[in-house]
Amino acid sequence: MKAVFRDRHDRIDYLKACEEARRVLADPSLLESAREYLETAMAPRANLHAHVARWRVVLALPAAQVAALLVEDSAEGQALRETRPVFGRGLSSQDVARLVAAG
Repeated sequence: MKAVFRDRHDRIDYLKACEEARRVLADPSLLESAREYLETAMAPRANLHAHVARWRVVLALPAAQVAALLVEDSAEGQALRETRPVFGRGLSSQDVARLVAAG
């Protein structure tokens, strides 16, 4: 678990990634929705090709590995959090507010 954050945004982004990891573990079909988002919204953008290539590899892994990578306290985990596709419907502003209030 990550303990040191660069700023408030980094902390909130980590909380969001933790929630997405929890949801992926509970419903691995979210990986398919993330793959769809990756290919339709991210892949057409030339500036995202390196991120898309990395996420294609990640999204081919089992749900538990994807969840672990999302919350990993490393440069790789940080890069994945900063470039992640949307899983399912994503998080609502109310979801984010609850995460911030709780943690």
